[in-house]
Amino acid sequence: MCFEADGSYKDDLKQYSGEVLEKNGISSQTAEREILWLADEGNTVACKLYADLLFYQKIPRKHAYSGAFFLYLRSAGIAIDENGNWNCSRKAYPPAFWNVGYYLVNYRRESFLKECETIFEIERMTLEERLALATELSFACIREVEAAGAVNLIGRILLEAAENETIYEKVQPVLSEAAREGTEMTVCLKLPEVVEREHCRACADLFFEAAAEQGYVYACNNLALREADRILLASRDGASEEELQTMAKKYAGYLKRSADKYEPYAANRLGLYYLQGEIKGSTESTSIRAEIDFSLARDYFIKATVYPDRNSAWAYYNLIRYFYKDYTNDLDRLNEHMDRIRELNPEVYDLAMDL
Repeated sequence: MCFEADGSYKDDLKQYSGEVLEKNGISSQTAEREILWLADEGNTVACKLYADLLFYQKIPRKHAYSGAFFLYLRSAGIAIDENGNWNCSRKAYPPAFWNVGYYLVNYRRESFLKECETIFEIERMTLEERLALATELSFACIREVEAAGAVNLIGRILLEAAENETIYEKVQPVLSEAAREGTEMTVCLKLPEVVEREHCRACADLFFEAAAEQGYVYACNNLALREADRILLASRDGASEEELQTMAKKYAGYLKRSADKYEPYAANRLGLYYLQGEIKGSTESTSIRAEIDFSLARDYFIKATVYPDRNSAWAYYNLIRYFYKDYTNDLDRLNEHMDRIRELNPEVYDLAMDL
């Protein structure tokens, strides 16, 4: 399979910018209707944006995730035949390659796609096939546009390859080909020409770092998780308090880069770090002696509620639990925050009712 873009998307970008963005902005209803119309006309950029509107539930649909998937395929110029073969017309908007790859990695496993409706085109594939194809699509994206999301996705796949020999065997040829083409993709310049399985974890860090440098919040979160796991391991191995605090500052630094862009998970975790030195790894948590700052903790819990998702429920919960005096004379605020917890995450609401 070969995924490439013929460059026609640049004209589609100009059309979108001139007919939608400059006239109607980004998120007005008029702009969104214009995006739908342009997508119907075959504009690859508009197809991706239409898919985004479905994926993020900006337009309510019964089967929003499968609808978005097929729009991402259109945007990427990809058609899947009855035998399951993926063919690319090259009339493609490169960021959509990554969106399709994201589906292949996360379908029925992570994120909004964990419990989404059935998408038979993905169901018919093994996990190893999905991850190998997602790697190829992500590299196809960054050959044209070094999109941070695609760079981060490759990092995630590399971590899975490091843990699973079968996945590694499927993904390795794509990685090695990308390494040989490294001059076209700056993020690949540090890759070894042949990516052995023992290289995968270190290579994942290269991709996470590259995505984080572009400000991609989920890469920052991945790096914070990596540091947390290192802290837990170092603590078990008897590292000194000074060593642990140095590592903890690095952990907090990655979270801060994400939290300052209003990513709720990172902001809530950073709040807990400043509140009680809590550090959460992949499978367990620990607390270390950190620079406790209750004011900063409150600020980051609040920041976790500015652009809310399910993780914001925990931030509201932590505000009520640890800063209860703020609610003593403000029952309206307490009721409002309890309502927000119930809307965002009912499981956290049950815990909050016991406070």
